[in-house]
Amino acid sequence: MSEAQNVTCQPVSPSVYIVVLNYRMREQIINCVRSLLQIGYPNYRIVVVDNGSNDDIEEAIRREFSSVTVIQTGGNLGYTGGNNAGIRYALDNGAEYVLIVNPDTVAVNPRFVGEMVVHMESHPETGIAGPRVFLRARESVQNTVLFAPGLWRNMAHWLRYRIAPKSLEFSGNEVVEAETLNGVCLLIRAECLRQIGLFDENIFMYIEDADMDYRARAKGWQVKYLPVDSVIHLQKQEGYHMTGMVNFLLKRNSVYFLCKIGKRFDAWSYAAISLLLLVIQGAFTFNFKGVAEYLSFTRKLAVAYHRVLFGYKPDEHFGPPFTQWRR
Repeated sequence: MSEAQNVTCQPVSPSVYIVVLNYRMREQIINCVRSLLQIGYPNYRIVVVDNGSNDDIEEAIRREFSSVTVIQTGGNLGYTGGNNAGIRYALDNGAEYVLIVNPDTVAVNPRFVGEMVVHMESHPETGIAGPRVFLRARESVQNTVLFAPGLWRNMAHWLRYRIAPKSLEFSGNEVVEAETLNGVCLLIRAECLRQIGLFDENIFMYIEDADMDYRARAKGWQVKYLPVDSVIHLQKQEGYHMTGMVNFLLKRNSVYFLCKIGKRFDAWSYAAISLLLLVIQGAFTFNFKGVAEYLSFTRKLAVAYHRVLFGYKPDEHFGPPFTQWRR
């Protein structure tokens, strides 16, 4: 046997680009990158995208992490626009997979990227995969297997959650084919991205994961939850403000998504009922300031709904990303 025949060919690890989007989370993003640099996968690059934080975070990252690529968007493009900047860079530089990771996460399993890639390589029908994510502590698993928005489904799940909350938790010890995965940590096949496109930048943030997963499944790709330990999500424990930007985006984007996929009756019903509930909630605040705040929010949301439901081109009345949020 010749010397050449004795050489064992080592499989080449597919290239993975890890995209981490930052917006004014200086301490969190630095801790996140430090943890990601401990990953034991042999072929990955880290790309940090900053959405115009204006706190010199680019220089801090370049100074401490010379191997990390930093992209500055120059403004707050939201989850969708910011991550798209990183995804485009990854695809232009030959990425075979793109891993999207929130900045308020810390990797706790240095093998998780490799374990996910192994699954994806052996299951070419899988376009998007999400690992097991822990919420604030290793003892608490975050449920990342979700459902796309829909009026009747939302109402059924609201009732089901109050009767048996555990029945809606699917992030367990088995591989699960999901309808929607939470975007906190996602491994996406480059081929899938090239076919379905990137995040819809009109959405800004919230419901963007449901939209991308829907498009992937419509093209025949599978979306899967993998029981692979990955990161701790250090999400802040903040109250949910009914007249804040998060609620506005969740509601507006739900109606936008339903219209986009052709469920216009659901979209109209969702819009009408959500506005009615806001008026009722506002009335039961029993103080002038609270009522005025609810009415102002309801009017703003109604204007955005009108733009969506009647097919107008998104503008400042649509809300972020076309205008800054103001309460």
